[in-house]
Amino acid sequence: MTYDDAVNDRLFSTGQFSPRVAVMIPAHNEEDSIADVLKSLSEQSIPKGLEMDIYIALDNCTDNTEKVIMQCNERYHLSIFLLHTVDNKQRKVGALNQLYQLFWGNPIDPVHRDIGGLQKKYAESIVAFVGIDADVYLDKDCIRILWSELSQNHKIGAVSANYTCLMPESARKHLRNDPNRERLLRQGKYGTPLNRWWVAQQNREFAQWTMKQKYAGHFAEIAGGQCSIFRPKAAKEVSECYKLNGLYDDKSDTEDLLLTQYIRACGWVCLISKEARCYVDSMKTLHTYWSQRNKWVSGTTDYMLQDGLSTKYARRLWIQESGLFINLLIRCLFVVLVGLSVLTEQFYWNWIWITPIIAASILNLILTLKTPNSRFIDVVLATLLISPEIYLWITIGTHINVWLAKIKITKQDGWANQYRAETGQTRSHFVLYLLLFIFAVATAAYFIEINSSLLASQTIQAALKPYLMQGFVVLTLLTIFELMVMIRQIWRLRGPYKA
Repeated sequence: MTYDDAVNDRLFSTGQFSPRVAVMIPAHNEEDSIADVLKSLSEQSIPKGLEMDIYIALDNCTDNTEKVIMQCNERYHLSIFLLHTVDNKQRKVGALNQLYQLFWGNPIDPVHRDIGGLQKKYAESIVAFVGIDADVYLDKDCIRILWSELSQNHKIGAVSANYTCLMPESARKHLRNDPNRERLLRQGKYGTPLNRWWVAQQNREFAQWTMKQKYAGHFAEIAGGQCSIFRPKAAKEVSECYKLNGLYDDKSDTEDLLLTQYIRACGWVCLISKEARCYVDSMKTLHTYWSQRNKWVSGTTDYMLQDGLSTKYARRLWIQESGLFINLLIRCLFVVLVGLSVLTEQFYWNWIWITPIIAASILNLILTLKTPNSRFIDVVLATLLISPEIYLWITIGTHINVWLAKIKITKQDGWANQYRAETGQTRSHFVLYLLLFIFAVATAAYFIEINSSLLASQTIQAALKPYLMQGFVVLTLLTIFELMVMIRQIWRLRGPYKA
């Protein structure tokens, strides 16, 4: 179909339409994942009295995505409408907006700004839009639960599902002699122990994020594009109020964050679902994870800089950013102060310093136990603080990288960077950075070794002692603050909510 079909009423021959849910999917070279998406949609327990139509925007696809969709349509007998995007330069945002123009018209079309009469009646029959990505798998009750929660109160404008990443199976066990090995590895269903570790960390992060929203009265920070349901009236109001070409705004790399804030600004409520679940794609290497998170963090940072402290969510983001900075400061102070104290023979151990470590261990143990599909090894590594500490440093690194990028005049294309990383068009420099770090540590160790007697002299001790004392005071106060934050989190996690 085309937009011209909607303008000239060529899609439907009758004006009688029953209530329906419209599923909106943007797709760019998704031949490896779109079949699973459509299979999960075919298994949905749609509420009685509702029908489901699936709209897919084929955005500059150069693979067999369309062929796979046709095969699935024959197999599952779905109601699928395919739209090839036209002159789309806004990637996912542009693809979705061209889908929504089928129901609301195209405000920038100089000739055909409005759709036909039959198409308008069809649009009026839509009781909910469900936006999902082309690489997610919905639980069979996902749409039914989302619709039920959206219908509980008229002021609810959007409900986001709970997200979980599927753990890749062992490639060594299943793909040793499989001729389709490379293709199956590319699909992400199989992987190495390191790939599974990455997925486990992202699942724990999703779990922490989900429970935080539920304990805040199910306040949805973001009605995620992976799977969320929208009330058509709220969506249309946002489109008109912010003068959009569809539903989404492309001025941020996190278009779903902006949409959520727009919906909330128009007076609607955005919630996270109590139990509706979808299984989302995950980043299985450091390189792809780094590219994805740089895009996400860049979008949230743009929003923070734009809104300042004017909205509730912006204030939350600034608090989270401050928390990361405090964690970085604590670790840097700890390394510097303890290192200097040991080198100058002024270090004294106090067992009370183990208190925040115990609190962090308990917190991460609880979080991991509440994370869906967590393994025994994940519980052990989280309790020993190995995985959380590594993941925290990587998270801090992405935030630092984004803030440094904001200083530059030229803006990077986060979507393009992530796509190139996922398709293997770029390479990670992690090994180079690791070697440079090892060289720096070795150089520092050599310098300390040849100057050990000088560092332990009374002159150096006397010169450093007041600075060490003040530094440890600051470190103690910051650590006490973080301890209180962790105790509060542990106290809240005692509740019944699950990720």
